[in-house]
Amino acid sequence: MTVAETSAPLRLHVQSCKEDPSRYCWFIQEREHIVRQSCYSLPDEHEALAQGCQALQEAAAIWRDSH
Repeated sequence: MTVAETSAPLRLHVQSCKEDPSRYCWFIQEREHIVRQSCYSLPDEHEALAQGCQALQEAAAIWRDSH
């Protein structure tokens, strides 16, 4: 599992998909709660990480604006 963090208390996780371990999904957590996740599995970890990082940046900007 790949994990990325920001200055906001958000963490990006990339892991193999439970339904098809050859594909990957990403999700963003704030503490123990998932705040955003991929809508579909992606063909490889690199693509899941790239899309997840973009979503993490967007979520971090929203978090900063709201605090």
